[in-house]
Amino acid sequence: MNQNSTRLTEVEDDFEQPTLPPNGAASNAEAQGAQPKPLFSGISAKQAAKAKKGNTSSSRTGKAKQATYSFSKPKKSVYVKVHPSPAYSMTNVPVYQNDVTGSFHFITPELYESGELPDRFMRAVKTVDIFTAGAADGSFFLWWVPVSASQWRKGALKAVEAAKQRYCIVEAFKQAQTYTIEPATEPIPEPKWDSLPTLEQMMLDAFDSTISVTDDKVVRDYMSGGVSDRQDEDEE
Repeated sequence: MNQNSTRLTEVEDDFEQPTLPPNGAASNAEAQGAQPKPLFSGISAKQAAKAKKGNTSSSRTGKAKQATYSFSKPKKSVYVKVHPSPAYSMTNVPVYQNDVTGSFHFITPELYESGELPDRFMRAVKTVDIFTAGAADGSFFLWWVPVSASQWRKGALKAVEAAKQRYCIVEAFKQAQTYTIEPATEPIPEPKWDSLPTLEQMMLDAFDSTISVTDDKVVRDYMSGGVSDRQDEDEE
């Protein structure tokens, strides 16, 4: 597994680069740093090993570009291909996915490795590998594969490697806890990779927030055990 964080390039001029702050105001010092570090990176190999063990737009013509990007898995009825460049993948990324809303939240590696997050919240956090994928229908998405020792992960990584070479349909094979891989037999136009912004920009779109402090609202809501989502009617 690649231990180096992907080094991200600047966003193309025709894509604005929003700032994805934690759930609080960003400081001026952070905004004016002379050498800003990448907004996203994976955790250390040591932490990834622990996690693995369980201890812790659609047009193909002209210059049209997809406006937003999201995390997803391949649809079983659509051929997909994975970007072959290492610049469009990232490993060991700490992520919390809200099971109720489906939102994705990036956890900074510094906070993840600090040991300061509540144990119950940490059990809900996944480390994932992220791959940029293009579908035969012309759309793009971020294919995420959880880091674990399961058969599902082994099958998913084999599917990713196969899809780097050619379009494939990837479908879950639940009985064997793996995936079936069906390569395309007819020519399909190559995804318009050159229409994509950087991986960092795509991840900015896909993540709903960044968690960098222990009292982040997302953490507090999770630790409330559902109380924060309660909507009682006002008493008359």
